[in-house]
Amino acid sequence: MTSDERPTVTPGMDPLGDIVLTVRGDRNGSTPDYELPPTVPLAKAAEVLGIDPDDALVQAREGLFPERTIDVGGKPGSKFSVPVAPLIRRVGLDRVREVLRPAE
Repeated sequence: MTSDERPTVTPGMDPLGDIVLTVRGDRNGSTPDYELPPTVPLAKAAEVLGIDPDDALVQAREGLFPERTIDVGGKPGSKFSVPVAPLIRRVGLDRVREVLRPAE
């Protein structure tokens, strides 16, 4: 898939039964080009957006993080997740893939 293509992002299941986002560049293809998690930890989302993780935590606690956050900590305000789909819309698939699926 080239960076100028408009991929489709849909929910799916990976072979282990985990929920993933399936990304397809070729709408006629039967298999996804990429599988990404539906949410990522706040630190990864901060890396995608180029924000310092400590600043991101402060922003999330104050409700000022650039994307919606989900408070998943046992103690309120201690741990956050961020949905991946809005990150793809904000910075593009290439940047999200670069951070979440580094070259092996």
